[in-house]
Amino acid sequence: MITVRKLKLTVIGTDEERKQGYKFIRDSQYAQYQGLNLAMGILSSAYLESNRDIKSDIFKNAQKSLTNSNPLFEGIAFGTGIDTKSSITQRVKKDFKTSLKNGLAKGERTITNYKRNYPLMTRGRDLKFMYEGDDILIKWVNKIIFKVVLGATKRKENSIELQHTLHKVIDKEYKVMQSSLCFDKNNNLILNLTLDIPYTPKKNFVEGRVLGVDLGIKYPAYVCLNDDTYKREHLGSIDDFMKVREQMQQRARNLQQALKLTKGGKGRTKKTQALNRLKDKERNWAKTYNHQLSKKIVDFAIKHQCEFINMEKLTKDGFGDKLLRNWSYYELQNMVEYKAERVGITVRYIDPAYTSQTCCICGHIDKDNRQTQEKFKCTECGFELNADHNASINIARSEKFIK
Repeated sequence: MITVRKLKLTVIGTDEERKQGYKFIRDSQYAQYQGLNLAMGILSSAYLESNRDIKSDIFKNAQKSLTNSNPLFEGIAFGTGIDTKSSITQRVKKDFKTSLKNGLAKGERTITNYKRNYPLMTRGRDLKFMYEGDDILIKWVNKIIFKVVLGATKRKENSIELQHTLHKVIDKEYKVMQSSLCFDKNNNLILNLTLDIPYTPKKNFVEGRVLGVDLGIKYPAYVCLNDDTYKREHLGSIDDFMKVREQMQQRARNLQQALKLTKGGKGRTKKTQALNRLKDKERNWAKTYNHQLSKKIVDFAIKHQCEFINMEKLTKDGFGDKLLRNWSYYELQNMVEYKAERVGITVRYIDPAYTSQTCCICGHIDKDNRQTQEKFKCTECGFELNADHNASINIARSEKFIK
C-alpha cells in the first residue's frame, strides 16, 4: 500500500548552514522547474508536429531523447546529489500519458505546465531517518540534515501515530519511496513522504493463546507460550548492553577528566558539548535497540498465532538503568503495545509480584526457589527450570490483570 505523510522539517546546524540549506533547496527547486517545462516542451512540440499521433516516429524519437544526457539540461544548475534529471524525465513522461488518458487528444485538457513552486522531487534512498536523543533526524544530500518537527500536528493522537510511523521507517518495516520537498504558504519546509507499507493479512489467532514476556537482566526479554511451554526464546543479551556501555563510559570518563583540566573558554564549551553528544548517542542506541527488541517480541507472537501478550506492569523508571543509563523497560513495553495493536494482538499487564518466585508446576511461592539468576528449583516439588523460562510461563498464565 502506498501512502503519503506530510512532515514539517527544519534544517539544523549553524545559522549560516541553515541559511545555505534552505537556499540549496530553493535553487534546486527552481532548476527542476526549468527542466520540467523544457522536457514537457519537447514532448508537446513533437506531439503537435506529428499531428497528435503518438505512434509516429517523430513522437517516439522525442520520447527516446528524454534521457539524462539530453542537451536541453545543459546550463541548468541542478542541486548536487539530487537525481533531478531522472526524476524530470520520468515525471514528464508519466504526466503526458495521464493527460492523454484524461482528454488531451480531444482538447479537453491542456499540456501540463509546471509552476515554479512545484515540489522538489528526491529519491527515497537519499532520505536516511535516524534518532538523535528524542528527536528524529533525516540526513539528506549535500550534507544537509533535517529535524522532524513533531509538534506541528494539531492533535496529540496524530503526533503519536506519526511517531509510530516514523519508527517503522527507521526499523525499515516501511520503505521510503520517491518523495518531495516544498514550502507551504507560511514558508514552512514540508516533506511529502511517500511510503510503501506492506500489506499484512489478518492473522488467524489460536483462541486463548498467550505469549508471556519476562523482562530480565541476563536476557532483556524471555518469551514463552502459555499452552506450549516448549515454544520459547530469549531475545537480546546483557553482553550487547555491557559492550556499548563500557565503551561509552570510558569515553565519558576521558571527557570528564579533560573537563577538570580545562578552566573555561571555548575549549571547555567544546568538551561539554562532546559529553552531551555522547549521552545523546547512548540514548539513541538504546531507543533503536528497544525498537528491534519489541519487533522481535511481536513477530514471535504473530508466528505462533497468539491472541494476547502478557507483560508485567513495571514503573516508568523500571530497572533498566542497572544495564545502561537511560535504557527503559517502560519504553520497550510501550513499543510492544503499539506494534502488537497494529496486527490485532491485545497486550495485557499483570501484577509482577512473585512471578519469579512461583513454581509454574505446583504454584509454591518461596524466595528460595530462585537459587541464582539463572537457576530455579522449587523447594516444594523439586521442579527445576531456567529461572527466566519459569517466570515467562507464570506471566503467560497469570490472570492478575492490572488496567
